[in-house]
Amino acid sequence: MTFEELNQKLPNGFHDVEIRSIKLDFVNSSALMSMNLHAAAAGDADPERYRPGTLKVFPLYLFFLEPPDPRYHFVPDGSPLNASGNPVRVGQSAEADRVLSVLPPGATAYLFFLDDWNSSIYLAGAGVEFSWDDGEAD
Repeated sequence: MTFEELNQKLPNGFHDVEIRSIKLDFVNSSALMSMNLHAAAAGDADPERYRPGTLKVFPLYLFFLEPPDPRYHFVPDGSPLNASGNPVRVGQSAEADRVLSVLPPGATAYLFFLDDWNSSIYLAGAGVEFSWDDGEAD
């Protein structure tokens, strides 16, 4: 599955995500991102309901974290990082363009803009999976 396909299947996509942790496994070529996703649907009693889940990117081709903006409070304070996800497209960034052009055919690429740091995380891989951590049915 691609990032775009997964984004369409999630209740509110990767909009208003809270990233709790990131685990990179270079030996097994994967990335795991623990996150809380905005999961409220129209008419929900709690319009601000979030659910915990895990995003897996595998095999991982790329993980790139831009440095935080020094004008922002970037020191971890025990809170998740607020972010929004977007597809990575050629022409958005010269740095990303250089890498996108050499990724294997069919690679899926995405970025999470970190509101708290005014910077982005770029990820690319052959595919992605997502699972809810709270045991609730979809």
